[in-house]
Amino acid sequence: MTKRIEVAPTAKREFDRKKTVYLPYMCDHAHALVGALAWCGIKGEVLPPHDERTLEYGRRYSSGGECLPFILTTGEFLKLLESPGFDPQKAALFMPTSCGPCRFGQYYNVQRMIFSSLGYEIDMISVEAYDSYTIQDLGQEFRKTAWYGLLAVDLLQKLLWKTRPYELVEGETDRVYREAVREVRESLAGSGRKGLRLALARAVERFAGIRVREEERPLIGVVGEIYIRANDYGNSQIIRLVERLGGEVRVAPVCEWLYYTNRKKIQDSLERKELFKLINAWLEDLWQRHGEEEVARSFVPLLPGNDLHEPRIARIIRNSDPYIKEVYRGEPVLDVGKAVDYIAKGAAGILYTLPFSCMPGTMVSAVSSLVRKDHGNIPWLNLTFDGQKQTNLKTRLEAFLFQAKQFAATKARGSP
Repeated sequence: MTKRIEVAPTAKREFDRKKTVYLPYMCDHAHALVGALAWCGIKGEVLPPHDERTLEYGRRYSSGGECLPFILTTGEFLKLLESPGFDPQKAALFMPTSCGPCRFGQYYNVQRMIFSSLGYEIDMISVEAYDSYTIQDLGQEFRKTAWYGLLAVDLLQKLLWKTRPYELVEGETDRVYREAVREVRESLAGSGRKGLRLALARAVERFAGIRVREEERPLIGVVGEIYIRANDYGNSQIIRLVERLGGEVRVAPVCEWLYYTNRKKIQDSLERKELFKLINAWLEDLWQRHGEEEVARSFVPLLPGNDLHEPRIARIIRNSDPYIKEVYRGEPVLDVGKAVDYIAKGAAGILYTLPFSCMPGTMVSAVSSLVRKDHGNIPWLNLTFDGQKQTNLKTRLEAFLFQAKQFAATKARGSP
């Protein structure tokens, strides 16, 4: 009789230094996290970017009602578990969680049930968003190192999006960017924040050497559910498609969400009268601001102020207030607030990306017409992704980019 093997019944919030931690590939920020883990003595690996096989695995063990990020992360974990020679006893899976009106809070629980039903025993590490992703046993050194790395990738991506549409040698910007991300990971792993400064100096120098052409393009702000907007496979390579159609893109940064979780932790601690936690959360937010200033200095030669420094979360929330109030916890407040911020910075169009059947996403879609009307009827396109091939995506974006170019031209002429 085959012995049934149960998965760990509860999530772990600490790291076993004898095990390799596997992170699903949402975006390149995962490489910064792996570098910070290595600096703290923990081996981590980023799972490969998603592909059709990932989708096949995820759909095989889902009912059809789950959102795309759940399907993709589940599929990637299952590919790992079923790969030849993989030993679950020497590994742990990293899957953060959250509370609030979003199915993300159930990812870990459902994945654990799936793995259990298949007979896999493996640790799962899950940390809570509104506790500002506090990891119990790694302390401030990991948090600071990881934060600097995440900031660095945010800024490198802005350099990528600012440069690639105008490159004279096709593929050069991608090559420089990939090399920079690799060096961020290696420098963090080898010498922490000190090594990161040297790696960024080299990356900025290489970006400065890329030859570009002068060309007018409309700036397109991309907001939306964080996994879909950040993951190239999940959003059908929308950034590259917009660039091919004549636009220049900025995507809401990953670190924006982390600042938001700081704010929620401070507010929750104040409400619960947890003085020590309140002071600790306030200090963490303070030094994260200091870290942002320090990392941004490396990019001063190439990035304008709007790209170097993101607005405070309080500003983003005020931007959203006429449409979605802060009392609604989660991404919709940030999505609307960031869209308004992009419009104020000169964006000629807004793309809102969300998974099919995303509950918070439906709120943003519902108010998007109001935001659009209040800001000069700026072109705004809501795009839903479920992993299916979208034959009309290019057509919809062609029409959107045509409108964005007209909108930008009208603003340039000063017409109402």
